[in-house]
Amino acid sequence: MVGKKSGKALLREEGMLHYLSPVPFELARQALIRLERTDNNMDLTTWPQVNMINQKNYYTEYLKRDDQILPLRLQQEERRNRMTTNAKDRDRALAQTKPGEVPAPDIELDLDDDVAMDEGSGLAGQDAFGSKIIVIHPGSQNLRIGLAKDALPKTVPMVIARRWKTNESEEDGGEPKPKRLKLDDGTTMEPEKMFGDDFASHFATMAAELKVHMRAHKRRVLPNSKELIVNYNKRTPPETISEHNDPLRVDWTEIPNDPRKAPPHFTGKDALRIPDNSTPRYKLFWPLRQGWYNEHDYDQKRALFDDIAVIIEEAIKTQLNIPRKKDWQQYACVFVVPDLYERQYVTQILDMLFRDFGFGHVCFIQESLAATFGAGYTQACVVDIGAQKTSICCVEEGMCMENSRINLKYGGADVTETFVKMMLFDHFPYSEINLNRRYDFLLAEEIKTKFCTLNETEVSPQPADFHLRASGQDTRKYTFKTYDEILLAPYGYFQPTIFDHSLKLKDRRKLVSRSRDLYDDSPNDPLSTAQSAIIAMTAPPPLTNGHMTNGQSDAPNGTAVSTPLRQLPNPLQKFNEQERNSHSNIGSPAPDDDDTPAPQGDGEANGAKNDGDIALRDDVLPIAALDVAILTSIIHGARNDDRKTRDFLGGIMVIGGGSQIPNFTNYLEEKLKVTRPAFAKDVMIGTAPRELDPQGVVWKGASVFGKLRGTNDSWIGRVEHDRLGARVLAYKLMWACRTIRQDPVGAEKRLFKIRSSPDWSPLTDAGPNRSKRIEDRITILAIMATTGQRPERAYHQDYICRVRYENNLPPPPGSLKMLDIPIDGLDYYASPGFASRLHRSQPINIEADAELGMPIDLVGMPGVFDGDESSIQAPLLIPPVNPKDKNLLRPLSELGKPKYQGGGISFLRRTEYISSDTARARAEAAPKSTPRSPGQRFRRPVDTSKDDPVNVLRAALKGFNVAHPQDAYTGPDSKDGLKGLDPTPAETEAWDNPKHPVRSNLKPLDFYPILPDLEAVTDAGSYIVTKFTANPTQVIDKRDIRMDVGLLRPIDLSETAFAEYKSKMDAHLADPMNNVHPGGPPVNFHFFLPADETSAINLSKKLDVHDPDRDDPALYTAQGEDGMGVFQLNHQRVYETGRATLVDAEHAHKEVALSLHDPELEELIRDCTFDPDTSSPNHAKKAAYYYPIRQKVQLKPHRSKNLAQLGVTARIDDQDDEERIDAFDVVVEDLDEDERAKHAEHRAELLGEDGETQNGDT
Repeated sequence: MVGKKSGKALLREEGMLHYLSPVPFELARQALIRLERTDNNMDLTTWPQVNMINQKNYYTEYLKRDDQILPLRLQQEERRNRMTTNAKDRDRALAQTKPGEVPAPDIELDLDDDVAMDEGSGLAGQDAFGSKIIVIHPGSQNLRIGLAKDALPKTVPMVIARRWKTNESEEDGGEPKPKRLKLDDGTTMEPEKMFGDDFASHFATMAAELKVHMRAHKRRVLPNSKELIVNYNKRTPPETISEHNDPLRVDWTEIPNDPRKAPPHFTGKDALRIPDNSTPRYKLFWPLRQGWYNEHDYDQKRALFDDIAVIIEEAIKTQLNIPRKKDWQQYACVFVVPDLYERQYVTQILDMLFRDFGFGHVCFIQESLAATFGAGYTQACVVDIGAQKTSICCVEEGMCMENSRINLKYGGADVTETFVKMMLFDHFPYSEINLNRRYDFLLAEEIKTKFCTLNETEVSPQPADFHLRASGQDTRKYTFKTYDEILLAPYGYFQPTIFDHSLKLKDRRKLVSRSRDLYDDSPNDPLSTAQSAIIAMTAPPPLTNGHMTNGQSDAPNGTAVSTPLRQLPNPLQKFNEQERNSHSNIGSPAPDDDDTPAPQGDGEANGAKNDGDIALRDDVLPIAALDVAILTSIIHGARNDDRKTRDFLGGIMVIGGGSQIPNFTNYLEEKLKVTRPAFAKDVMIGTAPRELDPQGVVWKGASVFGKLRGTNDSWIGRVEHDRLGARVLAYKLMWACRTIRQDPVGAEKRLFKIRSSPDWSPLTDAGPNRSKRIEDRITILAIMATTGQRPERAYHQDYICRVRYENNLPPPPGSLKMLDIPIDGLDYYASPGFASRLHRSQPINIEADAELGMPIDLVGMPGVFDGDESSIQAPLLIPPVNPKDKNLLRPLSELGKPKYQGGGISFLRRTEYISSDTARARAEAAPKSTPRSPGQRFRRPVDTSKDDPVNVLRAALKGFNVAHPQDAYTGPDSKDGLKGLDPTPAETEAWDNPKHPVRSNLKPLDFYPILPDLEAVTDAGSYIVTKFTANPTQVIDKRDIRMDVGLLRPIDLSETAFAEYKSKMDAHLADPMNNVHPGGPPVNFHFFLPADETSAINLSKKLDVHDPDRDDPALYTAQGEDGMGVFQLNHQRVYETGRATLVDAEHAHKEVALSLHDPELEELIRDCTFDPDTSSPNHAKKAAYYYPIRQKVQLKPHRSKNLAQLGVTARIDDQDDEERIDAFDVVVEDLDEDERAKHAEHRAELLGEDGETQNGDT
């Protein structure tokens, strides 16, 4: 509207004011009327002239009404047409009603009421309820599709096989997956080294932590379990089963014999069942990987989109039985998208559903929101663990909390690969497994589902088996054993660094670029503060002069960084700077509350400056422990509200195929309680209700969403898409289809109003003609703004801010000063004199009771009134003193001495005569002490930091560094290495020149490392030391070498002796205080020796596995009954046990026997004495070899009717004399498999869990 002009303005325009100024106004007006135009009423130019707008009277109706917005106008027209149709149907029904009949009631629909999608399809009854709605939920590994009326979806592998030159297992030179390291000659390395040192160390660390955790929970842990399963898996061959005997044989996809007739592609399960060696070859393509487009396996963007379309199209035709595409225009589609989606993905899917498939209507729903619809939750923290990604999002009242969305790039497929690597590490019998082969991929998924668990009670060596079925080959049955791999593989969810992430970012953004805004070229993909926090934990800002680049000096987990870290290139550094600098570009001051959206500066300048900075987000892979990610999502979703935090912690819902691991929810709940103990009682994890499959909850919720009447305004029609394209998403999506960002600004109260904008214009004002649904969307926008969820684009916003407190006083003049307050009083109270004066001034009040501290009540003592005084007397068997308490029995004169021979301990105080003269004489004889200054302390302060576990570990490492300085770790402190304390010169000198701790005049002559003799391991794993009370042979002038191969054969106890021994043992177990332990059973032995020294020497050679002549049959000195060579040992005498000492199993290595071995010294002695027995070819290293002692037995000659010691009668009956064996024939044979297994177990106990001795010897 243009305002009126005054007469003076008109005159000025005509140029007549100068001539008519002295003329009265009426005459001037008449003169103007008489003027005539001479330009034929034609303008000087044809260019349109825009008149000036009066700023005081400006008004526009642009985008102020619903009928000016196409999606809303079409929706109103549809409702109006529906009302017209219902009115005609009602009139027709009334006209056809017979007289006397009551017409059926009809519900009138308002213009703002929604209409279900199936009401206009012409169907009725149950068939119309969701029968024309197709629900599609794609994933990285599986596609779930079905009609909304179906109870469960159809699951189809999200894969397509196309004709190719080679299959996926033949590419890259046939490199297997997981990748193995190889030697220079191309051979595969040992299983323990084929995956690198990082994986081996990480695997060993996780195994050690698991053992500690199990021991802390009182669960049994076998020390040699690893050795058992390794030995079992090494020696177990597969069993071959012919194909016709296999009842579960696989039906492989048939390929025509003529390659020209072979189809160009296969999809779904048919693609996975194509033989690897088919003709022609087929290659598998997975269009989606880690929740992204799979740009690594494709060279063209069009081919990637076509494969997605072909997979979905084939699934609709085969699984839903809708073969004709022309019928698809009658169907609507509900498509499930990720919570933290990419706009390019949504727009491409929208275009595909309309142009390629021809659906009539399309709507989108987020995964977490669909999960709450399927499970019936109104408020929950949804944790969806898929095959290759894990998404976490908090949902409240039907809306996803934007800032709580987290997308982690690991899932069940990583658990499968890690489980295979761990099994190969432990010598998996099927060592040729390759996940790039189709049948191996299916086999790995099968054994993971069958054996993996998070229940610690199942961690033990357990036998298992599987069947390998390959095309054109017989079925092979493998038997193997599992141990901790079944738990450590799924435990990778909580330690994701064990997974292989090397190829997940390869070729990222090679084909599909990031979506950008048309105006300011800023990224359109949604963001989340929780996801940014995960990325910041994955790649924290580098350290600069001891401080973080973002101003924080602490580590991400809250612990102080004690050692400077190496500065690494950080792809998020520039982005963090942008986030900080963005607050300085704000046009006007924002309120001091983080719930109010703040305007930004020039969007074009910021977008041009930070264009490359935001794109660097693609260079960081979001990886974090699952429990940490869940807590991060809840913290950002609850926004420091304790009530919401407790509600989300109590409503955690775990879904997805990756969570189908036994005891997974209980284990995750335990981890969350340990991480946040303050909310331990509120943590509760639930699964899908109503016995739903966790993998189909999202699809089920999407089907429920598609059948709701209130979601009609979320449907996108074909006309809307043809006219607006992707812009229609801003009006139809239930969430804000913009980039979300959070700024740390806040205030107590705020009032905001969103001005005109193309995307947000429908939500700017609420006029009188607004529908109820639009008002609800305005309310949703207000809720989003108050919860910190705002568009990232720069919008002009007006706000009113009120400050509660205002201080107009100037700052105080001058600078602050620190007062020096003396605190010397602490020394006064800490001095010994203060305690002495306090003791003298406050004497101890001793109150004696009636019994003087000694109760004499005999009622509670059993047997006292019957004459049995054993309960009040000292026990007959005095229990031994605990070694830790022996130092308390030392007299004062023996304290501090290394050795003390305990004698008679007297608790009587020595009589002393004290007088004043004696005390004065002692005081005069004592040396004068040097006076101390007031500030000097009497005692050296104790360094409490030495008790810190890190310092204790540093001190321990110092001893190793002194012994082996070449192996000392000198790098910075980290989780992989810790620097030990620097040794003092005195400590280095003490190591170089050791001295005896007591006798300093003694000097060491040589040094021997103490090692176990692994080649001398026995069946029992230990030795028995036998001592004869008398010489068992007649040789007295030299050592009888026949004793080296002597044989002791035990004699079974008689029934009388066994019964007597058992009674003694039962008495000791019943009352160990009054009955001594009878020791071991008193066993008698028959002693055998070879006839001469030649037989003893030959038998020793036969027993020596390193002797080259041990297999010579000529070594046998006698012949047996069958004519074979034997060694004959003759009976010498019967011996009985005089005294036996059994070492406790808990102190198995308390007593050992040492054997010093020096190859050079023995070679010198052998050369000088010409004695070949002085050399030991089986020991090639200088060491002191030790042999654990299990029992020490003293043997004495048996005499008839001789009472054995230890209170047990041990006799040899006459019948034993008659059954005595006079000679033994001995034949030496190699160990069988069971004996080798026993020896391997004992070697594992000697070596320890890491397979190495303390000196590093394998």
